[in-house]
Amino acid sequence: MTQAAGAAAGDIRVNAVRGAFTPQEALAQMLRGTGISHRFTSNRAAIIGASPNVDLDVVTNGATSLAPIVARGQSDRDADQGSGFQGTPDWVYEEPSSVSVVSREAIESNPAIRNAADALDTVAGVLTNRSEAQKPGVSVNVRGLQDMNRVTTSIDGARQNFQRAGHGSYQQVFVDTSFVRSVEVEKGAVPGVGGAGSLGGLVNFRTIIADDIIPEGKSWGGEVKGGTGTNAFNFDGSAVAGVRLNDDLSIIGGVSHKRIGDYKIGSDGDLQLTQGNTIVDDRMLYSRNEVLNTLLKTDWQVTDDLNFQLSWLRYEADGAQGGDLNGSPRRDDEHYLNNTVTSVLAYDPESDLVDATLRFWFNDTRNDEQRGYVGGKEPVSYGMTSFGGSIENTSRVDVALGELALHYGVEAFRDEGRTRTKNLDIPGGSDNHFGFAGANPSGKRTMASGFLNAELQHDDWLTLSGGLRYDHYRLSGTTVVQNQRIVVTPPQNCLAWQDMDGDGTPDVNGLWYDADGNIYQAPGPGREFIPPQCDRWEVPGGQATVYDRFPVAVDQSGGAWLPSAKIAVQPFDWLQPFVSYSRTYRPPAITESLISGGHPFVPFENMPNPGLRPERGETWELGVNILQDAVFDPDDTFRMKAVYFHRDIEDYISMGRMWFEPAQRVYTTFVNLDGTTTMNGVEIEASYDLGHAYIGGSYTYLDTDFANSYELALPAGFEGGAAQPSPAVLFVPPREKATLDAGVRLLDRKLVLGGRVTYVSETTPEYGQLVGSYVNGAYTVYDLYGSWDFHENAKLRFGVSNLTDEKYVPALGTSAYPAPGRTYTASLTIKF
Repeated sequence: MTQAAGAAAGDIRVNAVRGAFTPQEALAQMLRGTGISHRFTSNRAAIIGASPNVDLDVVTNGATSLAPIVARGQSDRDADQGSGFQGTPDWVYEEPSSVSVVSREAIESNPAIRNAADALDTVAGVLTNRSEAQKPGVSVNVRGLQDMNRVTTSIDGARQNFQRAGHGSYQQVFVDTSFVRSVEVEKGAVPGVGGAGSLGGLVNFRTIIADDIIPEGKSWGGEVKGGTGTNAFNFDGSAVAGVRLNDDLSIIGGVSHKRIGDYKIGSDGDLQLTQGNTIVDDRMLYSRNEVLNTLLKTDWQVTDDLNFQLSWLRYEADGAQGGDLNGSPRRDDEHYLNNTVTSVLAYDPESDLVDATLRFWFNDTRNDEQRGYVGGKEPVSYGMTSFGGSIENTSRVDVALGELALHYGVEAFRDEGRTRTKNLDIPGGSDNHFGFAGANPSGKRTMASGFLNAELQHDDWLTLSGGLRYDHYRLSGTTVVQNQRIVVTPPQNCLAWQDMDGDGTPDVNGLWYDADGNIYQAPGPGREFIPPQCDRWEVPGGQATVYDRFPVAVDQSGGAWLPSAKIAVQPFDWLQPFVSYSRTYRPPAITESLISGGHPFVPFENMPNPGLRPERGETWELGVNILQDAVFDPDDTFRMKAVYFHRDIEDYISMGRMWFEPAQRVYTTFVNLDGTTTMNGVEIEASYDLGHAYIGGSYTYLDTDFANSYELALPAGFEGGAAQPSPAVLFVPPREKATLDAGVRLLDRKLVLGGRVTYVSETTPEYGQLVGSYVNGAYTVYDLYGSWDFHENAKLRFGVSNLTDEKYVPALGTSAYPAPGRTYTASLTIKF
């Protein structure tokens, strides 16, 4: 906080503020009852002692007059709750970019959250892929982009880069909502930390802090929650407690447990599903899982200028995947373990030139599987270890045109993938280890990035910014390409005379077999003999299976300069239009460059592509923020963010086919598609809050046009039947998605009753090998929710998800995994 030139105030005491608030809420509470006026400018600065209608040099009516005090800080991003749709805090509607936030209150108000994917269903421009619905992980799709780290996904800034190949989405993020404070979604280029190697945005799950658990003015606190419901929603509970050892040091810890079973699908609708396989007696097999989640976090204010935070989040779950094959279940038992450790050192002295943050993080994800096949179980362990760090700083200086803020830094991380199986090498045959490990290869990828962003605030109405990032990567690893071929042995002609002594004449015991199998004795020395005509092969020909193994090493690297620019204007205090341009860059993931093997026990289908090129994106955005209070009533608020975007992507990576010279055949691999993949659309999030009533919602229109061809180079004269060179696994999102949420607050706002309707248009893939697959009809889902603060330390929540028991398949899902039917839930939260 800095004070401008002018008369200083006398002995004035303000109110203590502790907890999570928006800047507006915190300052209003701090100055309440002091008689000191204040106002906020467009650049998130507060002018204290100034009134828009009163000359600062004039003191009237005995009011206290201060020289303008400009208060800035980064605490606005810490606000996890606001009056916007989904509890979005106000800083989102002051940010001239595509950002959405889901608050903890919104997550807890969502009935029957089976995993974190359900918490993102109402966010504009965001879908979660349900094509691997038996797994508890989350695969986020932002504006049509998903998998292979196209969208950075993190927990408290620690990247979650785990990938596992299957028949659906690849990326899996394991996080439970019990300790999630908010979810932040950046849908365009990420200018600072988190943007390295990101093609289309960032999704960050932020966990709770001490202020969420320890009441203001207390040195300790806690929270216990327990809930249950129908439709196999058996139990969802947590316990968390915290202590302030002193004013500078706090520790919180918690444990959560969720247990859900195989749910029943909806019954209303004409969706045709084949009974059997994954759906038996209208229940989805192996949709069950049991989750144990633990959290430990400390916050230490080392000095007035230095803060240190350390956290450890552990996620453990058991589940299964598989189906029922002709009345005989085939089940793969699954165990998931995710450990995320983050440390943050923030240094913010009384200098406009230094506001620095140093961050280190570590993430380790393991998926252990007992693969169920006839003859027993095969143990497999899929793993990804990622670690990295960053340092960033913001310097602010006053220039002739306004205030210039320079944000600069570097970040780097490394992924190490490894799949383990028991020894499946057959001597003289195939190495079946690659039937599991080939599609989830071992390898290493290192990413480093530096960035500089400059933002100029001119008066209260113009913001100009420009930035430049350089990304560099290196990916390496070794694998084996296997080939199975048939060697034909030509038949031998009739047996010839034997000449064992080498004298050039037939031996006495030499035998001749004629066409009828008669044996003729050799005539002996000096005797002439004319053998009978031989008209058949006496030694038949045959064929043998031969296995070839071709070691392949991959070592590729590259880099790119990525500029960005933005203009935002504010003609009125409540209105902010903006336009932005950015370039992005995503190197291949370990899976894409090093894939080999194939299906389990068929390790001859895939090959690596050492020449795979990175994807490059170019995005334009045109948007507007509206943030206005007292529109129709002194206590109402209106918030809206609307954005139009257009993105072009070159060298989009998809599965295809490629010629492998050593084996003289075509394999499946990842390839760069020809032409330009385009994505454009409109995203709107808006809300109106009157205090005792509210209404809000989101709308998404998304038009995707994927490149759908590539060059399959074959040698001259090849006639091996390479199949059509169609790309595969291109998930096409629905064109439209809309959510409307409304409710009332009664009994002094202690009782909340609300409802939500979500509409998603049909999905019809039109590209590559998915044409005719993953075709999902449009659906509309209704939810009811409510809460009752019947005691200052106790809250009852209740709700109904899928009220009409709609039978439907979620967007980006498959008919093998329809959504849960009607589910009633209730939970009780007690604070102490």
